[in-house]
Amino acid sequence: MATEVKVNGLKELGKLLGDLPEKLQRNVMRGALRAGAAPILREAQALVPVDQGELKKSLRVSARVKQGVPTASVKTDEFYAKFVEYGTAPHIVTVDPEKAPKRSTRRGLQQVSVRTLNRMVKRGSLKIGDALVGATVEHPGAKAKPFMRPALDTQASAALVATGEYIKKRLATKHGIDTSDIDVEAQE
Repeated sequence: MATEVKVNGLKELGKLLGDLPEKLQRNVMRGALRAGAAPILREAQALVPVDQGELKKSLRVSARVKQGVPTASVKTDEFYAKFVEYGTAPHIVTVDPEKAPKRSTRRGLQQVSVRTLNRMVKRGSLKIGDALVGATVEHPGAKAKPFMRPALDTQASAALVATGEYIKKRLATKHGIDTSDIDVEAQE
C-alpha cells in the first residue's frame, strides 16, 4: 500500500531556515524533528497491544545531532518490544545449565521440598504464573502485533505538518522572521 504525501510550505521554510547560522539551524531542526515525532509517539502508544505495562510507558522521543545532522526517533529500551512488533517463531527456552536447579544428595537425586523449590526459582528454574515448569520449555511462538510501523504509516503526514509548524512558529517567535505568508499543510 503505497501512500504519497505532499506537504506545501516546507520549501519556503527551508529557505528561511537556510539563512540562519548553522548552529541555530541544527537547534531549530532538532526541536522540529522532536515535534514531528510526537504524533508518531502518541499513535504508537495507542497501538501497543496491552493497556498497561512497561512497554507503553517506555516509548519516548529521542532527538540529537550527530555529525552535524539532526535526527529524531521514537524508541523504547524494553528488550521484548521487537518480539511484540515482529512476533517470534516456535522455540525452546532453557535455563543456563550452570544456573539450572539441581538437587543431588549423597543418596542420589532426591525429591525437592517446597523450601528448596522456592530457592530453585530464585536460582533460575523457569516459572510461568505459579507453576514451576523446570529448566526447559517449548515455546509455541508469538504472533506479531505491530505498533511502531503502523504508527509511522498512519502519522507520516501529521509528522511532516507538525515539523513545519514548529519551524514556522520558532522562526517567528524566537528569531523575528515573518512566516505569516507560509502555509504548512499535507495533501494525500
